[in-house]
Amino acid sequence: MPKIIPSIEEMSIEKFKETFKKILEYKKKCGITPYLDNPQDLFERAKLYGTQYKNGSWNWASNIWHRSADNTVVINSDDELKYEHKFLMVRVLEHILAQGPFIKVDAYYGKPGTKAQMHARLWCDPQFPDIAYRWSQLVFPAPPDEEPDVEVICIPHYLRNPFIPGTNKLLMVMRFPHHNFTIITCSSYQGEVKKAFLAHWIFHVYKRGGTGEHAGFKEFTVKRVDGTKKRIVMCIWGLTGTGKSTHTFFVFTPKVAERFKKKFGIDPLEYVEDQAIKNDDIVAIFEDCVIGSERNSWTKTEDLTPKQEALWRAANSSRALHENTEFDENGNVCFAGKTFQYFGKLNKNARSVIYLEDTGYFDGNIMSSGPLTTAIFLSPDLFTSYAFMKVEDIALAAKFYADGRTIGHPAQKIEIVGRIRYVSRFCKPFTIGVPDTAHVIRFYNYLKKRKEKGDPVEVYVINATGRIVAKYQWVEKKFGDKVIMAPEPILETGSDGIPRPLGGTNPSIDETELFILQATRGAIEWKPHPVWGEKVLIPKKIPGFSEKRLRELEPLHYLSIEEFKALLKAQIEESKYWLDVNCPGLKEKIPEIYYAMDFED
Repeated sequence: MPKIIPSIEEMSIEKFKETFKKILEYKKKCGITPYLDNPQDLFERAKLYGTQYKNGSWNWASNIWHRSADNTVVINSDDELKYEHKFLMVRVLEHILAQGPFIKVDAYYGKPGTKAQMHARLWCDPQFPDIAYRWSQLVFPAPPDEEPDVEVICIPHYLRNPFIPGTNKLLMVMRFPHHNFTIITCSSYQGEVKKAFLAHWIFHVYKRGGTGEHAGFKEFTVKRVDGTKKRIVMCIWGLTGTGKSTHTFFVFTPKVAERFKKKFGIDPLEYVEDQAIKNDDIVAIFEDCVIGSERNSWTKTEDLTPKQEALWRAANSSRALHENTEFDENGNVCFAGKTFQYFGKLNKNARSVIYLEDTGYFDGNIMSSGPLTTAIFLSPDLFTSYAFMKVEDIALAAKFYADGRTIGHPAQKIEIVGRIRYVSRFCKPFTIGVPDTAHVIRFYNYLKKRKEKGDPVEVYVINATGRIVAKYQWVEKKFGDKVIMAPEPILETGSDGIPRPLGGTNPSIDETELFILQATRGAIEWKPHPVWGEKVLIPKKIPGFSEKRLRELEPLHYLSIEEFKALLKAQIEESKYWLDVNCPGLKEKIPEIYYAMDFED
């Protein structure tokens, strides 16, 4: 018998790929089936491990209920390979050699036939057919015999995994952006596979001249205040728990219109028509168009209610494919988060694969009808942000984008819940192959070019799931070698075990959607920001909002201008530290972005 698997000392990135192919060829030569090529019975196989609910839909439980970002490494070249990496690579090959036939699934990311198309090939351990099936329902079928652009090997078993070198964190996922593959171990959470391919797709899009963005995508036609009609191509950026899916899937239906008439005296259906949901998660932005990544959606369904009509309809469909999503006392699928637990706490990361057709607002086309018109950054904050801001200055818009400021959510990890985080481009850690800096510069130049052409992208920053203004205390915080005084929220742990900031208010989903509607109509009267002036505008009047409510959504309703400036200066100092970490070289390459928020008293 030949020695097929190289030693740990001999292991390299290319040798791993060569050995993987060798194993498949050797099995075939010996009369052993090496893999099942795009099998048609995946759903039937998956049912053996699932639970069918009364409405006919299915649910599966994963061994880990969130993506393993802290257990993931990115390896760009052999020079970066450590003993621990090589050890796990050998263990993966040993498992593949000994395991029964793997499941092979081929699919396209990006609309087939466009510049965003990427052939993705999944190799999945046969004990987890549900992962392969659910993933296959998100993407477009691709020819099995076509050479793939990217491959992912998914083995959700524990393989006596080592720790990530220099840490006490288990090494579970390895990405190789310049060798076009990812290895996943330990976790059967579907997000590991989906996000692995999407990370490679973001790099793929960059190489084709675009930027890959962690954003939802929809279109609608709006009647503007001057009587003209405008087609809105909208992308909505945001991290888990900030409302990206909520607002992407939000549509104005007759029921919603009745609610808005009662609450705001506004009938949105007088102004909106031809609404189309395009994509929920990751999109490609090119100069001439936006292209979605997937044909369906895998979305968080935590706290979903019938008020979110399109998403509710799709998530309650008999063909929805749920993950870690509970049932009620009647055996029906339930999104209340009152029954299932994860590490002793009520589940806050139920997910579902939904078919976009089931929303009633998808025509099968994930490509835009024209270039991006409207960019919305869901950037929750606790201290200085207004509920709604329009960013007129291009460099400042790029700074908000580069910062990716957000608030930690239970679906990420419990240690960061309720605290301010800086997650560059609302996309880290999915940017691989090139640093976030490259995407920031490209997006900034795109905004700049559009403005110079007289067709600017309208940029809005929305503080929907943050607070205006949370209770806080000043504390010493160390950033590198620098110590500054900065605000920290005062958190209170609820009965569900989740810590939340105390105090403050925030706009409701309906208020946020009313703002978006009136902004795209050109119906808002604006005033300059108290510190940044005309670079950032804040609403003076929004049809449907009372003057009192607008005041409640302004930080200066609760703070003196002196305290507001002190909080803002601390935020700017902290943001620069994280820009140096997340966007290396930005300060030297495009200083106008790096210093865009600075101000003098």
